Amino acid sequence: MSFSSLSFLATTGALFTLYILNSLLLSFGEGIPINLVIIFLACLQWIVGPILSYYTGINHPFYGMQVQEEAYLSFAIPGVILFHLGLLIPIVGVRHIPKMVINDLSENVRHKVREAYYLIGIGFFASFITPFAPYSLFFFLYLLSQLKFIGCFYLYLNESRNNTLLYLVFATLVLDALAHALFHDLLLWTFFFLFVYCIKNKVSLTRKVMAVVVGFFLVFVLQSVKYQYRNIAWTNTSLSTIGQSELFFGMIAERLWSPEKLLETKSNELAITRLNQGWIITRVMNYVPYVRPFAEGETVEAAFSSTLLPRFIVPDKAIVAGGAAKMERFTGIVLQPGTSMNISLLGEGYGNYGKNGGILFMFLIGIVFSLAFRFLLVKSLQNPTYIFWIPFLYLQVVKAETDLATTLNYLVKASIVMFLILYMFRKVLKVEI
Repeated sequence: MSFSSLSFLATTGALFTLYILNSLLLSFGEGIPINLVIIFLACLQWIVGPILSYYTGINHPFYGMQVQEEAYLSFAIPGVILFHLGLLIPIVGVRHIPKMVINDLSENVRHKVREAYYLIGIGFFASFITPFAPYSLFFFLYLLSQLKFIGCFYLYLNESRNNTLLYLVFATLVLDALAHALFHDLLLWTFFFLFVYCIKNKVSLTRKVMAVVVGFFLVFVLQSVKYQYRNIAWTNTSLSTIGQSELFFGMIAERLWSPEKLLETKSNELAITRLNQGWIITRVMNYVPYVRPFAEGETVEAAFSSTLLPRFIVPDKAIVAGGAAKMERFTGIVLQPGTSMNISLLGEGYGNYGKNGGILFMFLIGIVFSLAFRFLLVKSLQNPTYIFWIPFLYLQVVKAETDLATTLNYLVKASIVMFLILYMFRKVLKVEI
């Protein structure tokens, strides 16, 4: 890289991303290192995407980077590195715990087939009744619907597992992704299953690298067809499930049979634009404090108070603004109805505290997210299956584009549901999961 055209900052960011990827590869089979997953996705969207935008010449007039490379990377790279250190520091002293409990994991789930079926059943039931439930229960039912994947983890490590049921659960995940043209959950649960697969099977480093290469290629292919598929799926409501499947896999097959289309400028522009979260952060850097003043911690305080203090304690607490409101406040962009965008943690840090304060903010938030992870690792010494619940708690936290209120809200509510399920299984069903 030192002989390339990359600047020192871009080279530093690329090398740090490779370091995180290497750490992630070596951690397969040793638990579910969610802190590395979080920082790896942040590296892809806050560092790699912007570098590609700066150096490929593909810089969309609206979705492109709005400030000079040095101004952005001098903020983003220290912010990501400090975020990583924050995620890492509370884990010091317990990092060896996953290795200790892995050997006990298979033995612990050996007699928990019934418990796995219960979890899968609850997940399917929640998915089935969601369309008929009041809107206020949607999020709770969404969390319950994710239990079927936790049940699959239990079932997969059990020697008497039902593979047909595992295939059925995965098929519903694929069909749900195709129906909504949203692939985030599909990609993440597949990724998390690879961790569980490596726990059960001894996988060589060569196979891990090959899996990563194939995975990146498939994601790239998915990105190349997703925009076109989404336009058709969202506008043609008459498409049946079979029709959606045929359309999607037909598009994938077309890309695989004609790989030259993957290198078209339009496809590359869409892929880089989707990967790059930095353009929104640079919008924040251009807008604050020149048009709107720094929030001075207002949105951060609101996120913690609204998440940690229930309304019966603080009845007049404000409803925390979502992504659309924060996009308008910190970038001046007014989103159309149905458009989902957010300023990300890095953007929120800058919008509240500026460059140096935003970098420190990332370090402190990393510590906050890591505390729950540390708690689960410690609890796994008593019950190794707590490791299975890590993806459940962090499913939305790993997304690099969400703001603080969204991530905190998900983490806290998922924790409540998790302990509610554990309690109900223990007290009502008289089983320990």
